Amino acid sequence: MPQATSLPSQALHKSNAPQIRPEELSQLAGLFAAKLKAGLSISQALYALSVDSKKPVLVAACKGVKASVDAGRPLGEAMRAYPDVFDEISVAVLGAGQKSNRLPIELQRLSAYLGTTAKIARGLRSATTRPMLSLGVGLLVIMAGLAGAAPALERFLESLPEREWPAASHLAIHVSHALRWILPVVLAALALAYGGFRLFVRGEKRLRWRDRMLLGAPIVGSLWRAKAVAHFCRTTGLLASAGIPLLEAMESAAMTSGNLAVRGAVLLVADKLGKGRDLPPLLVEVGLVPRSEMNAMQAAERRGALGEVLMKHAEASDADLLRRINRLKNLAQSATVLLLGLLVAAVVLGLVGAALAGR
Repeated sequence: MPQATSLPSQALHKSNAPQIRPEELSQLAGLFAAKLKAGLSISQALYALSVDSKKPVLVAACKGVKASVDAGRPLGEAMRAYPDVFDEISVAVLGAGQKSNRLPIELQRLSAYLGTTAKIARGLRSATTRPMLSLGVGLLVIMAGLAGAAPALERFLESLPEREWPAASHLAIHVSHALRWILPVVLAALALAYGGFRLFVRGEKRLRWRDRMLLGAPIVGSLWRAKAVAHFCRTTGLLASAGIPLLEAMESAAMTSGNLAVRGAVLLVADKLGKGRDLPPLLVEVGLVPRSEMNAMQAAERRGALGEVLMKHAEASDADLLRRINRLKNLAQSATVLLLGLLVAAVVLGLVGAALAGR
């Protein structure tokens, strides 16, 4: 059993993040695999990719990697010179794939991995961040509209007999008058709070605060937790299946998880592995895989196929997570539209009700 190692400090901060989207890299890997299967050499396939690509950064990277490969450098080493295009996971998988003469297979796996990772991240944003932003922007627009219309609204309502105003009209004029003074204060306070947080809470402390907020949030917290665990299993399985040592694969998965809770769990597992503990029970113990998978993983570890089992577990987890995300997205979008619609209807009712009462 390999000795435990610690995650490097730079794991806490993403550096040299690729400038292209995971979907674009997934498509590039799929095309690369197809060209190799068609009988092209690595150099010929890279040249074809540079011709087919429309994005300048991809064209430059493919040409540069081709030149390095033609000069005799391994593919992984050549790709590492372009961190703005190829992330560490892609470099490791394709470097190992070339060594084992399984490059087309690993390219297909990498393409599926990147596509799934992007799909889950995009779905989770659509189910959580976007409805919250839409609701916040909608509320600000309604509040700003009421605050801006306060003088005209007051003059209009004051021209009507007050005793005949509906309750909604009284509420509309009081809210618009209050927002006229409160809204600037609220916006300034939010801007100062956000600026202060960005200024004074940095690095690992900010990541820990973010993770606590996400994982402890009602409803969506379980989704963020499931996303982090599924990413760990998916990444570890991909790297281990490509022939990368399991402990190194786990550490790479932790470094790219974007979640300090997962990184802490992997550090704990790595430490206990160095003390002679078996891996599957440790993964169950820290919550990275369910207990129901332990027997299958123990059998897979004995025959050297633990990476494949982790990938299959990740596929099932991803499918379940996407179903949950879609349900939450539909619910959140419907709730946002309903709430904003009710607020707009209340404002309109206050204005129209007063106008009708004054006739």
